[in-house]
Amino acid sequence: MKPLKTDMKDESKLETGISYLLICGVTLSLLLEAMGLVLYYLTYNRISMSNDPAMYIRGHDFFSFILQQLQNAATQNAAILFMTAGIVVLILTPYLRVAASVVFFAWEKNSKFVVITLFVLIIVSLSLALH
Repeated sequence: MKPLKTDMKDESKLETGISYLLICGVTLSLLLEAMGLVLYYLTYNRISMSNDPAMYIRGHDFFSFILQQLQNAATQNAAILFMTAGIVVLILTPYLRVAASVVFFAWEKNSKFVVITLFVLIIVSLSLALH
């Protein structure tokens, strides 16, 4: 068993890493959304979106939606592509946070927290996979 000081130091590493992950994810999402809005405005001279079905998120589940977006990236409107990427990054940020926690706890050989965070990761994965 590790001394208490080491546990606190390891916990601090986890918190710092997760903080950077969340800050980077939200910042990247914000930048992608802003770039998409600017491109949309420059293309259409307006900010309002339409009810055109092309604007809807489509696909069997979130993961297939991401794959579909990657496959169609070359043919999509750049503005819509940036805004969609911003939403995807925003949704995946907490997902990656849980995945990073699983890896960290496994690295630290803390089986109790590996099981707990792995359970959370499975639940989040199922929710994204089931739409």
